[in-house]
Amino acid sequence: MDLATSLPALSEQLSAAATQRARLTRLRVGMPRLYRHLRRVRDERDVLSRWGQSVNLDELAGQEIVASEITSLLGKVTDVPMNPPGVHAGIQHTYGYLLSRIETPYGFKRDRWIRSTIEDGFGLPSQSLQALPRRGTLLGNLTVFLSQLSLCDQPAVATVGSVAAFKSSELFQVQGTRLLETFRLPKSVSSRARPVSETYQLQTDIFPFRRRLNDTIDSRLLVYSLRKGTEPAKLITTFPISDKTNDELLDPGRLGRRQPIRLRFNAWVDGFPATGVLGERTVNDLC
Repeated sequence: MDLATSLPALSEQLSAAATQRARLTRLRVGMPRLYRHLRRVRDERDVLSRWGQSVNLDELAGQEIVASEITSLLGKVTDVPMNPPGVHAGIQHTYGYLLSRIETPYGFKRDRWIRSTIEDGFGLPSQSLQALPRRGTLLGNLTVFLSQLSLCDQPAVATVGSVAAFKSSELFQVQGTRLLETFRLPKSVSSRARPVSETYQLQTDIFPFRRRLNDTIDSRLLVYSLRKGTEPAKLITTFPISDKTNDELLDPGRLGRRQPIRLRFNAWVDGFPATGVLGERTVNDLC
């Protein structure tokens, strides 16, 4: 199956369908394997709980990432509310991206899930982090992988079905770097009862590939997550980056207190000002 061709074709068919019922039928008939994977995701409640919220708008392309009717369909099949402005980041950044048709300066959103860059970079099982893995689901496998790599301070993900066999001992040895952005939301009318607003932390974790790749400039994996107060961090997104992007993100000149902070990579926090906030930006090594 040529996913680079079949996925955008399916997306067009789904958008053209007149009703939700018609879209559901076209999904089941047009790509039954994807439909079965989405139905499996519906039962993976712990997997789903590890993700935060995202907006359906690309900050660089300035366009809707996934057609709203497709976003709604994904929510129906997985039994997860997908009500804008904040939708489930895990579903949006995996299956939503597979069915996105916009082209950004970095290519199509689906590219990261039909290429083997992440698998090759970390020596992972073949197709484990691609659209239709042989074992497990894309969202289930990705959640287990990122939790072992970036959120290893949290309990292991409880999965219902099978998942790809990742070597956790090797992933724990990958030394990463964390850009931590700490801030509080401005006080609003709705929060007057609380003398101090909640603390938030944006975690941008960057891990070097364990293997050097010759067919791409990407050399690292970025994992973006959000923590509210003392709650566990919630995953937002992940994608490969180059050395240049790594250096820009970790620019020493942008570290310290009273630094401008904004949400990145389509993250959503209710009440976050469009103009951003001031907070502290620090960089730490992860072991």
